[in-house]
Amino acid sequence: MQLGQLRTDDAGRLVFLGGHGVSASPTNQPIFDPNVPTTFINADGWYDDTSDGPVTATVRIEGAEIPVEGAWVVTAPPDYGPGVLGVRTLHDLLVDVYVQAGWLPAQHDVAFKRDVWPLLRRLSGLQWNNHGFAVAFGAGSRLDFDDPALAAELAWKPAQGGYDRNQEIRRQVANSFRPSTPSDGNQLPWPWLYGDAMESVAVDNPRQNAAITWTQEQVLARWVAGDFIDDLAVELPTYAAIEEVPLAEQPGMLDRAALDHALADAFHPGCEVTWPIRHLTMFDRPFRIRHRPAGTPAPSYGSTLTQSVALGPNGPLHEQGPGDLTRWMGLPWQADTAFCRAGYDKAYDPFIPSFWPARVPNQVLTLEQYRVLMDTSRPLETRRDAFAARADWNARLRGSAPEQMVQMVHEFHEMGLLEVQPGPSDVPGVPSRLRVAAGGVAGPLKGEAAELEPHEWPVPVHKPARR
Repeated sequence: MQLGQLRTDDAGRLVFLGGHGVSASPTNQPIFDPNVPTTFINADGWYDDTSDGPVTATVRIEGAEIPVEGAWVVTAPPDYGPGVLGVRTLHDLLVDVYVQAGWLPAQHDVAFKRDVWPLLRRLSGLQWNNHGFAVAFGAGSRLDFDDPALAAELAWKPAQGGYDRNQEIRRQVANSFRPSTPSDGNQLPWPWLYGDAMESVAVDNPRQNAAITWTQEQVLARWVAGDFIDDLAVELPTYAAIEEVPLAEQPGMLDRAALDHALADAFHPGCEVTWPIRHLTMFDRPFRIRHRPAGTPAPSYGSTLTQSVALGPNGPLHEQGPGDLTRWMGLPWQADTAFCRAGYDKAYDPFIPSFWPARVPNQVLTLEQYRVLMDTSRPLETRRDAFAARADWNARLRGSAPEQMVQMVHEFHEMGLLEVQPGPSDVPGVPSRLRVAAGGVAGPLKGEAAELEPHEWPVPVHKPARR
């Protein structure tokens, strides 16, 4: 099994190539045993080629050694919805950890386009990955945050002393988010994503569903109060390549580019990394993992890792070595990706909340639906219906829970990848850019989430660390 390769490209840049998505059991152990719930997503005798570890280098310029700090690389499962961000990204989470610890300064000012609008637009971005988000925040909805008219309404503020006619809508939007320290398990507040302590049928647990960070909460509070800059007309810098970024900003941009496309919800256990990453002891300084010194053996915690040891001063939340971030994740990753879906409590809603729709879609616009939408020979209403419809992303997976997990191990590369496609110019309300699932999807929903094969799926429970 190959975990990855380090190379340099023609420009001398370091390139890391991860594994190939290989998972297997050399001893043919079952991927899941319904009679032993503790085997859930921690299959004994299995391996996969997700990985992580330090990347260090010695840099010399004209013979003089330049002090540099080591980085960390993580090979995570595929992103089936590239370009779609989570509502709370890993970058958001880490910034919040550092700000609250005093490692980074609190935000000096708040600007709508730079700070508020991106958070709101992430809700609308999930319209391509989940039908519930599409209905509430998608194109044509009242809360389509991609709509320039709504953005102008939310960005407007009166001249000094004038009547703030839009404060109430700002307040309603901000109060719709689940606060950073929720007091109950209410599913209604945004974002409609499961939390670390998710149970398949909602319980009154404050960690049942995801929340925004304290830092995001403060940004929204200042926006509601009118303490923000209307920068909607300002052209913010965009870059197509790292070389276009000012040199001094390039290291930070590389960090953010990776972390903004990684998820902080739900750490159950998650997609790229999980709950240890929110502990300050994992870091030497912002965005720099604390390395275990070379040659120092990994500590042994015995046959049982207790909470006191896990959170203690000599526990695993301090110095890190190769594999120490991904060892907490589901094994093999394909089983976790195939299993964790959305809308478990169908008496509440068959589509929401969801686990990781930004990475692992739930309901998508298929290539077949897209072709109907773009077919100008068809009636306009038929084309509208094709756009509004969504299909079950997991529809190609068949059989029992273990059978679907094994199928995902062998066919993960066949699952539908969301690709950007141009929208029609003659169908009002349909965006000019769409995300369409290329391949892998069987058929449209029949009025509600497509049912799984008639078998009893195991209840999603807390997942033990991989061995």
